[in-house]
Amino acid sequence: MKSVHDMITYLDTETERDTRYEVVSYLLAHLRDLDSLSLSEVARQTYVSKSTVSRVVRRFGFESYDEFLTVTRRLVRQDPSVTLRIAPNELHSLRSGDGGYIDSYIDELCAALQDLKSTVRAETIDSLIEDMMMRETVLFATEQPLMIARDVQVAFLAAGRLIHVGETGSKRRQIAQELPSGSLAIVLSNYGRYLEDNRETLEGLKGRGVELWLVTLCYDGPSCLLFDRVIRLSAHGFSGVGSFPMKAFFKLVIRRLLA
Repeated sequence: MKSVHDMITYLDTETERDTRYEVVSYLLAHLRDLDSLSLSEVARQTYVSKSTVSRVVRRFGFESYDEFLTVTRRLVRQDPSVTLRIAPNELHSLRSGDGGYIDSYIDELCAALQDLKSTVRAETIDSLIEDMMMRETVLFATEQPLMIARDVQVAFLAAGRLIHVGETGSKRRQIAQELPSGSLAIVLSNYGRYLEDNRETLEGLKGRGVELWLVTLCYDGPSCLLFDRVIRLSAHGFSGVGSFPMKAFFKLVIRRLLA
């Protein structure tokens, strides 16, 4: 999926909204509908010519629009039991929605993650997925949480939902300026550094009516008061486990989403 990932990287880093940006944005936002969207229809919806659409997809390594369709079909139709190495009984539990998948998955993790098992509930994961699927959403993160955010972005694309991730400071600022009232901004920050470095931006979003959520390992500072909801992945002050609990949490989100 290298070419699709290149398109995502372009969308996450480019600040100029030119013709190519609009075509890429439309294609990624409609991955699950592309089988019913001809080249002519994509061109019509993005107000460009068919040759322009073809030129854009070739720019990202595809030989043609048809090859782009072939690759994206594999992305949206991937079998979660293969992609995520889920056993048949686990897949049944995931689809039944009984919450047992949380215990079965976290039991495989090291002792440092056991606290996550007592903190995160199936309802937390399901409500997060529902909000992200229904509302315009952006994930704000840097360093290791940024890599997690990218994985989440790809999974939601496969589920038919485009969420935004800013990979550079300039892109994050642009997203923050354009995010409309009523949308959802989720900050991934294990120890609160992102909050302290970007407090002014977060206060601006809050003032414009953007709902703020925080997913954190153990941060409990004054900046938490900015957030409408805080999802804590630990009940204790872990300081040496890095992003492993956050990786596990969002792996559960992705498993539940794709299942």
